Amino acid sequence: MKKGIYLLLASLVLIGCSSNVKPAKTISIEPSEEISRDYKFKDFSIVLDDMKIEEEPNLMVYQHKYKVLTLLKDSLHVKKIPWKTVNKKYFKDHENDLGMEIVSKHNGKLSKVAQPVGFGWAIGNKKHGEWEAVQGDSTKTASNKSSERRWRTHSTSPFLWYWLLSRRSTSRNDYNGYQRSYSSGKSYYGSNASSGNYNYGTRSNYEKSTRSSFFSRKTQNSGRWNSLSNKSSRSSSRYSSGSSTRSRSGGYGK
Repeated sequence: MKKGIYLLLASLVLIGCSSNVKPAKTISIEPSEEISRDYKFKDFSIVLDDMKIEEEPNLMVYQHKYKVLTLLKDSLHVKKIPWKTVNKKYFKDHENDLGMEIVSKHNGKLSKVAQPVGFGWAIGNKKHGEWEAVQGDSTKTASNKSSERRWRTHSTSPFLWYWLLSRRSTSRNDYNGYQRSYSSGKSYYGSNASSGNYNYGTRSNYEKSTRSSFFSRKTQNSGRWNSLSNKSSRSSSRYSSGSSTRSRSGGYGK
């Protein structure tokens, strides 16, 4: 009898908690889609530069901040896009993609697979650099030596200064892993990502060391981030008249 009462009380507590989960603010068009439309005649990359979750009296608001990279007359241009509200599902889909390209179009091919910056258009492209051998153990076989080759960006490449800011080296083995993942339609987070050792994206040590403000904000608002895994007890469509926001074109790239 007591066991049944405890189970009933536990169920009531869970129901009460779920009822406190606020619905998410929704938009009709993702900002990344609008940016893609504005850059439809140019090659570009949209980099996820920051994320945050705000809380309104009746809604949870999920937001992204972007950088748009374009090549113009052999120069790399970076346009910063301020905070934009995105749909909860889109936010959750890219939760692990901080610092990565989430949309890109190069050589007329549009990609929505998250990837490390430059891997789809600069790294491996002879216009921007070349693979060079890394000094290692002379007793290793030729096949092993090939995996030790690293990418060196040419001083004339517009991608050089962006690479200098990050100071991240790319091995041929790492790049080959990216190509295999991309051909399968999967995002690439590093050659050892399957074992929990991430080289790229939100979970990487690099992002944790260079974006301390993001991780500090995330820790302070852990309750809001927990909302990503919780389902609202009320449909956000009830608030569509007040919460649905049509993102207007800001003239990106014009």
